[in-house]
Amino acid sequence: MNTMLKKLFVFLFFVGIILVMVACSNNDDTSSGENEGGTDSGESEEPGESEGSDDAVTVHMAVFENDPEGQMEAARQRFNDEHDNIQLEFTPMSNDASQMHDQTVTQLSAGSDNLDIVNMDVVWTAEFAESGWLLPLDDLFTEDMQSNYIARQVDSVKYNEQTWAVPWFNDLHPLWYRTDLLEEYGYDVPETYEEAVEIAQHIQDEEGIQGFAMHWGRSEQLIVSFTEFLHAKNGDFFDEDGNVIINSPEAVEALQFMVDMMNEYEVVSPSAVGNSTPEDSRIPFTQGQALFNPNWGYVYSINQSDDSAVQDQTWVASNFMFEGGQKANSVGGWNFAISSSSNHPDEAWEVIEWFTTVENQKEMLINGGYAGTQLDIYSDEEVIEAAPYLDEYTKAFDDASVRPSHPQYSKMSDIAQSYIHQALSGDLSPQEALDGLAEDLENLE
Repeated sequence: MNTMLKKLFVFLFFVGIILVMVACSNNDDTSSGENEGGTDSGESEEPGESEGSDDAVTVHMAVFENDPEGQMEAARQRFNDEHDNIQLEFTPMSNDASQMHDQTVTQLSAGSDNLDIVNMDVVWTAEFAESGWLLPLDDLFTEDMQSNYIARQVDSVKYNEQTWAVPWFNDLHPLWYRTDLLEEYGYDVPETYEEAVEIAQHIQDEEGIQGFAMHWGRSEQLIVSFTEFLHAKNGDFFDEDGNVIINSPEAVEALQFMVDMMNEYEVVSPSAVGNSTPEDSRIPFTQGQALFNPNWGYVYSINQSDDSAVQDQTWVASNFMFEGGQKANSVGGWNFAISSSSNHPDEAWEVIEWFTTVENQKEMLINGGYAGTQLDIYSDEEVIEAAPYLDEYTKAFDDASVRPSHPQYSKMSDIAQSYIHQALSGDLSPQEALDGLAEDLENLE
């Protein structure tokens, strides 16, 4: 082969390679275009997932990891099926309210755009609003709309004469108890803690169970429980003028009684100081291992499930009082707010509107025990039939006990958790613990 033919051969060889590469590139582009539409990829959709339009906006909503009966996930799938313009994704948060608070603050303070809808405890409103982390909703959640909601839950979303969230979960922390055991041993539901301790001692000795299942670990749940004992003794954190009174004799007696329930009366297991979530105390109660369980409203539906050891054997009442005191059930509840860093506030509002409709709240209450905030669901015949406890549950709101409202509530709560937990663990006496707490609250800035 002469030199000219060799050069021509090499030239044609490289031209052929280039043509093959171009053809492959075109095939890849065609394949990519088909997959973006989601119709020619050969992959099937997950059951219950809506395909959505190509330009659908993704909205991220914070939720608890714990989802009784899977109702939050079922609601998310219903929303996505019904909306082409929005696809809702959940951002799971810890079941421990204290940890969830810290996770939420981390995202909000960083201005993250991965959290559009904030799932907010009733005690966080002042802090989050004061920090500028939320969008005001006065023009969206109007007074006419608010009139359809439980008033005390609406109050919890207001701060500085503005509305910052929409109530979606109406919650209370009353007493759940074993009806079968009280009946078997001839007891009525006791009125006072003193009576309750005597009954618990008797029945736990006979049945080999624990008198009280408590969540007294160092978390927000400890403040929930302590507030009930505190108010049952007519004590409080602050007086009407804002002065610190947490180390009053009444407060010290309340904390001392909690300590005595473990160490002297032995109706609360020492392991309770490690229980940081409601589930930690609910599980043994549902397993038939405890007589009393102060806990949130979701307990009823789980106790009624087919795998519950106490199906049809539990009921609800207000927590006990002390002689000369008052009954006290801590008020909870969760509210939906829009992050001020959200890139999709309009779509976030559309999600919140849908989640808080009467229809959706009714569905989630009947099937998952989520007690909604719309007034109409509490007179609905289907709801009453499915959740007969609601009549007694709503009566317990007459003994509502509210944790202190403070712009620095989370900091205050964290300090209080430390001192109270040290008293329960035996590291400080109740008087020492509350004296230290009082001093720190007075210096809180």
